[in-house]
Amino acid sequence: MIVSKKTVTIVHRWLAFVLGVFVVFQVTSGSIAQEARLLMRWFTPQLYKVEPDRPAASPAEIYRTMKQLEPEFNIAHVMVSPPNREETAFILMGGRNPENLHESGLVVDYDQYKREVIDEHPLISSGWVGALVVLHRWVLFGKTGFYVVTVLGLATILMSISGIYLYYKTRRSAKQLPPINRAHRSLGIVASFFLISTSFSGILMSYVHWQDRKDNLSVFANMMKSEHSDEDHMSMSMGYVDPDDALETAQAVLPEGYFLSAYSYAGHHSPNYWFAFYDDRRFRQDVVIDGSSGSIVGIYAAGKTEKGDGFRNYLLPFHSGRYFGALGGFLMTFFGFIVVFWLITGFIIYFKKRKPVTL
Repeated sequence: MIVSKKTVTIVHRWLAFVLGVFVVFQVTSGSIAQEARLLMRWFTPQLYKVEPDRPAASPAEIYRTMKQLEPEFNIAHVMVSPPNREETAFILMGGRNPENLHESGLVVDYDQYKREVIDEHPLISSGWVGALVVLHRWVLFGKTGFYVVTVLGLATILMSISGIYLYYKTRRSAKQLPPINRAHRSLGIVASFFLISTSFSGILMSYVHWQDRKDNLSVFANMMKSEHSDEDHMSMSMGYVDPDDALETAQAVLPEGYFLSAYSYAGHHSPNYWFAFYDDRRFRQDVVIDGSSGSIVGIYAAGKTEKGDGFRNYLLPFHSGRYFGALGGFLMTFFGFIVVFWLITGFIIYFKKRKPVTL
């Protein structure tokens, strides 16, 4: 069965109409996610802008400072600013519920240079930048979000393929088209390959997230569980190795080029230290250190207890474009703007072709 060009045009047009808002949202929020720390500092400087006028606080210093300033705040984990975002505050996730030491409903914005708390607020009040980053993954909507991302992602791929087909079919007559139509074609061929790549990798990332969650493969979720009673922890707490020594051990086992992104302390909630590292291409390695002995429990690719060495470790680098370095990340953001202009030109063409209604 051969599908006519007219049918493909109708399908392409209606998919663009239905998916337009979704595509613009995903592209825009994805671009924001690429530079979330920078934008947080720009738009909410009162919470995230700091002055790197001295060395940043080490894990041990942050722990001691928080115990003095906010003794009831339980640190679930610390999010460290990347090396190129040194003017952005650290983010401490945690809570004040003594019955749930893993709670991460509260956020403390922490000045790592002055060693002081900037602000404390609920996670849902972290600002529009943080909200868009979270919404980009649709994780908040649970399994429903996964199905939405999958269906709309596949529809976006179909829209892009139909656009490539129409580009090929109309290549000979393109010179006679108005400038806006030619611009739409040129932008569309670039946007289509971009959307196919990001939609496919995004669907895979969403699937892997929920499948690995089902299979309980998260290093953080597994290694931070405590198998000791409260009494055991009370007797062990005096013997935990220094957090800075644990970090030094973790850094020593990784190749050069990895920087610290997040970590969690050994304590009453867990017998282990957990450190997450990334390199410039967004490859991830997690290192878990035994809190009592200081020995290495394990090194885990992609933050997974298993299966992390395969394609899982390549998903984020390819999806973000960082696999190809800083230029790749910039081009992904640039192509995102091309997609927006492509959709705008498509809507202009459609409304120009509509005949005015006569009464």
